[in-house]
Amino acid sequence: MVHLHDSGYKYLFSHAELVQELLEAFAPPGVSALLDYTTLRLENGNYVTPAMKPRADDLVWSVELHGQRIYLYLLLEFQSTPDDTMPARMLQYVAALYDHLLRSKAVNTTEGLPPVLPIVLYNGDARWRQSSELYDLIRVHPQVLKAFQPRLKFWLLDEGAFPAAELEDMQRVVAAIFRFEHTPDSAAAKQAIRCLAQAIAQSPFKQRIDRVVTRWIKHRLQSKMPGLAVPDAEELTKGMEMLETNIDRWEAQAIARGMEQGMLQGVQQGIQQGMQQGIQKGMQQGIQQGEALLLQRQLTRRFGALSATQLASIAAATPAQLETWGDRVLDAKSLDEVFGETRH
Repeated sequence: MVHLHDSGYKYLFSHAELVQELLEAFAPPGVSALLDYTTLRLENGNYVTPAMKPRADDLVWSVELHGQRIYLYLLLEFQSTPDDTMPARMLQYVAALYDHLLRSKAVNTTEGLPPVLPIVLYNGDARWRQSSELYDLIRVHPQVLKAFQPRLKFWLLDEGAFPAAELEDMQRVVAAIFRFEHTPDSAAAKQAIRCLAQAIAQSPFKQRIDRVVTRWIKHRLQSKMPGLAVPDAEELTKGMEMLETNIDRWEAQAIARGMEQGMLQGVQQGIQQGMQQGIQKGMQQGIQQGEALLLQRQLTRRFGALSATQLASIAAATPAQLETWGDRVLDAKSLDEVFGETRH
């Protein structure tokens, strides 16, 4: 599983039991009760769209509804933001599915084309506000053209739009998966995993889906929490306690690493500030010493050798004193006029 979202979900929903869980909890109202889940069949999803782009990332299932086989097109959408053009995209995918069924002679055209239920499973952080109907994308046109415009609507499952409490109350495996995917921190992640384990334990498909979901959750945890030690248990219902302990340990280590990194950054900033202040102070001292030496040379050239007291005064002078004495050198007639009242 290279891409943990796309291929991870494809791995989950390649199992009939989890597709049944998804439909029982989230299908359009009135649909689930009509489906004969014993007839669920994973179809070939490798075909080419009219735009000549292969579609292999999505899943196509078929199932009997009132004795006739219908097709479920499950599009796994893992963009960070909703797609305004999704209805037009879905029209292409459904058309490509029909084209595939016709070319492969999987359907009898004399009986008509089978119905298709397009489902978009969206996992982005931003909520989906865009229309799910293709007709809404078509600009306003004369009423006489209305009958000729294409119509298609997909069923949207926006995972992040479901409140955590609502997902928990469902006590369904897929609902717990949705909840886990949108946990803000490790504490919420632990609670979601606990609910997931409970839902698996209560599921009539426990023996068949426990290992499937456990394998998926391990990959997702390692993505969410790099470096987390994942227990070897093949079943989530058996490894839950150890997993929670490891998550607590990982969180404590992460906090410690954060504090250590913060302290290190603080020390580095202190060293940098100290070096900068030292350089500035050294430059200032160097400039002051240079000004004192220049003043000493100017005074010696004009008035001859300086006394020890005068040399000491120049060495101890402030930058302001050196500036004042330097200004007086050109006009003063004696050393007394240079040092004047500022003499030390």
